[in-house]
Formats: sequence, structure tokens, C-alpha cells
Amino acid sequence: MKRTACSACGSPDLEQFLDLGTSPIADAYTATPDEESPRYPLQVAICGKCRLVQLLEVVPADVLFGTGYSFYSSASAPLSAYHQAYAEDVLGEHGTQAARGVVEVGCNDGDLLQHFKHLPHLGIDPSTGPVAMARDRGCDVLMEPLSLESAQRLRDSRGPAGVVIANHVLAHVEDVSDCLAGIAHLMDDESVGIVEVQYLPDLLVNNAFDLVYHEHRNFFSLTSLEAAAGRHSLHVVDAELTDRQGGSIRVTLSKRPAHSVRVATIRRSENWLNSFGAYEGMQARAERIRWRLKQLVLEQPGTVAVYGAAGKTTTLLNFCGLNSELLAYCYDTTPAKQGRYIPGVGIPIRPAALVRPDGLTFLLGAWNYAAPIMRANPGHRWILPLPAPMLLG
Repeated sequence: MKRTACSACGSPDLEQFLDLGTSPIADAYTATPDEESPRYPLQVAICGKCRLVQLLEVVPADVLFGTGYSFYSSASAPLSAYHQAYAEDVLGEHGTQAARGVVEVGCNDGDLLQHFKHLPHLGIDPSTGPVAMARDRGCDVLMEPLSLESAQRLRDSRGPAGVVIANHVLAHVEDVSDCLAGIAHLMDDESVGIVEVQYLPDLLVNNAFDLVYHEHRNFFSLTSLEAAAGRHSLHVVDAELTDRQGGSIRVTLSKRPAHSVRVATIRRSENWLNSFGAYEGMQARAERIRWRLKQLVLEQPGTVAVYGAAGKTTTLLNFCGLNSELLAYCYDTTPAKQGRYIPGVGIPIRPAALVRPDGLTFLLGAWNYAAPIMRANPGHRWILPLPAPMLLG
């Protein structure tokens, strides 16, 4: 279904600036190399009214997050370490509110939520496999998306939450306004909301078009996030930039108006986003990267493989025309992906523990974890695809 109105404000003023053709669902790994993967358009537009960047094609949630969804946050050691530090930050800064109860929206497999199990807590997530794992960890989880309607039911039965966390979830929702309405309804005047999302300015500066896939429906600046939250009487009272997913922003929301110096500083730094010129060069840069990356793969002697079957790897390989004829296999740490194939390109996924000791050339799909991956696997050559293709080692 093609979107005709903004996910946050409802405006019909959507201007497309990036077209990556068609691509399979990023996390729908196939059982065989020749299994046909349904393909959907990947087109990105900006709302002329509230400046939210969003996908134009809206794939149904049951297709994206049903039984085939294979993203498990605990499969990544760096991400698990990040979640532990995240929880420590929340408990250190908002311990009093957390004692009243923590709700995590989009809790996935409970990798973050498990750090709040000693408190009243609830996770809410629509993905079948990750929810089952979170429950196995002893977390209290509802398997459904958050909406205003579900938030009303939860507050009626449990009362308001002290802390509501939405960690990299607003990117995935079909209706940003409805999700933020749900978050607001779970909060009272003493509550805090903590929302982290990929940071649009970093995506643009890093040419990170591979972060565009069907599960990522929305891309935020502080300006667009403030506007979306403000429609539901939520105020951004603090903000900080983090390095998650190649650059993210974490904001603290409250029903009481206030803001820190950091909010004002980041907001001022985004003035360049007000011009459409900030976006219109993205198409040409993506096409240049596609050409150069394929040439770099073809220039390498011997076997070239992939490291990291991340969602963004599916976009990168399909857009750049890099299939199993050019890339022999892919190593990944996620058990649910191993033994399967990257959709659309038929590249087999192997356990990362099987990485050969002799020198190979790896295209680093999980480029946002480049440093720890390269340290753990010395003696190889590495192709970093972004912000411009580069050979290291």
C-alpha cells in the first residue's frame, strides 16, 4: 500500500527524494537459495509540513513481524552491552520513576527489558519469535503493537507507568501519531518517556541508504520528533546523540514543558534540514556507491564473502546487484539466520564461529560494528561500503 499522508501529522505533502527500486523484506531469510522472495518498492519521501522522512510503501505488519521475523537483539554482543549500559542510565537517572513500573514498547526478545525484571515491568511487541524468547527469560510481555487503544486497556488494568521506553521502535510503526498517543496515555505528570531512534542527519551525512528497508518506516531528526511528540502534549526535555546504528538520538519526554541546553543545541544544528537540498543529492550518491562497490568486489582476488546478515545488508546487496555469483557466503552470529539465505540474492548464512583463519576479503554488512568485528577477526581484508566504499587490510 502506498502512503498518501504523513505518518505523524497526516499532511498529503510528501515529496520523494530516494528510490532504491524493489527489495525483499529485509529479515525474511529464505530456506533455499532459489526461494522467491516477494519484493516491494523502497521509496523515501519527506513531509513538507512536519519534516518527517518516511517510506512511501507500507507493508502490512503481519508480513513484517510475523513468524518469519528473525531479528533478535540479544544475538549481537555489542548491542547487548549497549542495552545493559542503557538500563543502567535509566535506573541511575530515573530510578524513582522506574520503581513505579517500566513499560518497554517494542521489547523484542527482552534483551533490554530483562534488566528491569526486579521492578514492575511490561513489554509489548508484535513479533512472534522474539516475544517467546522474552517470556522464556521471565519477562512479562504482551504480543501486540502499541496503539492508543491498547494503551487505554493497559492503563485501565495497570495504572500509569513511571518509565515508558521505546528503543528504536518508532522507526518500525505504521502510524507514528497513534504510537505516540499510546505512549502519552501510559504516562502521567510524574512519568518519563525515553525514546531512541536512528538520527536522520547522520544517515544523510553517512550516505547510509542501506538503513532504508521495509521494517524501517520512519526516520527522525530532533525537529520532526519534537513536532510529532508535541501533538500529544509530550515535551522533549532532554536529548543526546548516541552511536547506535551508525548514529541515533535519545530523547526524554515529559508532560511537563522544559528543555535542556542539549535540546536547544541539537535543534540549532539541524537548520540545514529545512532545505530540500539536504535530501535531493541522496539518489545520486547511492547510485555512485552502487557502481563503485560492485567494482571493488570484482577487483578482489580469491573468495569474497559478507560479514553480517543485518537488515541493511539485504538492502545493500539487492540495490547493488551483489548476489551469490559474486559473494560466496555470509557469516552472522544470529542462530535464527544461520543455515538460511539472504533474500533476493541467495547468499548462504553461516555461523560466525566458522570464519576461516586464512585471509579472505569481507564486505562488511554490519558496518556500524566495524571496530569490534575487525578486531575479533584479524588477518582479513575488509570492504567498508559506507559512507563511500573503501578497502582496509
